[in-house]
Amino acid sequence: MKGIILLPHPFQRIGWIVFLPTVLLGLLMAIDGFNGFPSFLLADGVTTSPTLNAACNNIALIGVLLGSLLITCSRERIEDELIARIRLNALLAALYATIGIAVVAALMLYDLAYLYFMIFNLCLLPVLFLVIERAMLWRLRKEASHEE
Repeated sequence: MKGIILLPHPFQRIGWIVFLPTVLLGLLMAIDGFNGFPSFLLADGVTTSPTLNAACNNIALIGVLLGSLLITCSRERIEDELIARIRLNALLAALYATIGIAVVAALMLYDLAYLYFMIFNLCLLPVLFLVIERAMLWRLRKEASHEE
């Protein structure tokens, strides 16, 4: 049986370099109401072009998705069966949580609020997978250090 096809470990660092600034940009855009480049970062009276706003939207969305993909699909320094099991469990937990949240949102949100949620939901699965996987790996390393 062939192993899981994963990216080399150095791609994980590239993923963090892409992920962190684009998450920050996305959060700033969310605070500003998803109107493109955050207006509260600009001087009074300065406006942005629609092209810049569209570019900011795309940079934030693609950066979060690509960064989380590079982080989660890169090998760990020591890749073994336990790490593969953690990766699978984290993916299943993230999938269950994402579907549960989407069902609740479909029942409770309407119109523009639902559209905003769907934008958020687009990035939820890979980001949730990243958070759960990193938490499980952190817990594994902490337990291993206590045994030594």
